[in-house]
Amino acid sequence: MQLDHYLSISQFMADPSFREWVLTGRDTAGWSQWTESSPDNLHLAEEAKSLLLAMGKPDAAVSRSETDLALAESWRRIRRHPVEKQKRMSRLSPWWKAAAAALFLGGVLAWYVSVVRTGSPDSASFSALKARQVEMYNDTETTMLITLGDGSSVLLQPHGKLSYPEFFDSGERCVHLSGEAFFEISKDPDHPFLVYTNEIVTKVVGTSFRIKAFDDQPNIEVFVKTGQVNVRNIKPHGEVSPQEIALLPNESVSFSKKQNVFEKPLPRNAPGKGIESLSFEFTDTPVSTIFSTIEAAYGVDVDYPGEILSECYLSTSLSDEPLPEKLKIICESLGPDSRYEMQGNRIMIKSTGCN
Repeated sequence: MQLDHYLSISQFMADPSFREWVLTGRDTAGWSQWTESSPDNLHLAEEAKSLLLAMGKPDAAVSRSETDLALAESWRRIRRHPVEKQKRMSRLSPWWKAAAAALFLGGVLAWYVSVVRTGSPDSASFSALKARQVEMYNDTETTMLITLGDGSSVLLQPHGKLSYPEFFDSGERCVHLSGEAFFEISKDPDHPFLVYTNEIVTKVVGTSFRIKAFDDQPNIEVFVKTGQVNVRNIKPHGEVSPQEIALLPNESVSFSKKQNVFEKPLPRNAPGKGIESLSFEFTDTPVSTIFSTIEAAYGVDVDYPGEILSECYLSTSLSDEPLPEKLKIICESLGPDSRYEMQGNRIMIKSTGCN
């Protein structure tokens, strides 16, 4: 579930359905059921809910004493759980930690004044909490794994660059790519996923595909592994309307930058190496084999209790899922005492054994 992959307080506060549930009681996204499942990031949701409730009263109803109490409660929670749970803060001095927390609270209050008190909690104008842009450049000779805020996975190839928001606040989920990357998109029909290059845009809902779009190469290539994607050019040639082509599994298309046209998509086999060549269909397969497949596909290290899980076998399909969802399905299949943690290219599986 997408909610399981929210990694910060601001991601919860930026979710319109979360704000609606907290401020009005209307639960259109299953928040009540989600909280009852005791997810690992529940404490972040509770802190976001406390902040929204503390600020969600009409302007005239909020006294100075109530504001002071709300801020005091927020500071207490921040001391108990470091702001945003970011490891990069661990080396900072207490003074800097306090300053960072104050900046976060200031942003929340600014958002409250500009949005909540105007009576439009679903407004798109909450600039104070607008997601910052993250830019990742792979200057190594190996594949770089990137996990986006919605739980989607991106395998960025060497010398590639990906720009994306820290979290997707509303509407379309947009990223910008220069270079080559393989995408596994988290399913969310209400929020289409768009990949922009300089000349084309690729639109999907939930699927896996590869884009090769280097600035110094004459063509852009798109290959679809699962699902369907729509590709269109951004700069129409003359007065011609932008072309749009639908691609199905194992179809590819090449776009000529010079001619500004697409070549006819043709079915072809998946590339002979990399994640596209691996099968994620498992029948009575040892868990160790499944983890080895994940390591080979994503270039990660999976640490798991080998002796405890040595007799565990799974039958499952993971073909059309991003990495976090794959791991969640595996852990749920093993049993209620199994869970995973991701730290960069390292994955830790904690389990007491299979059912």
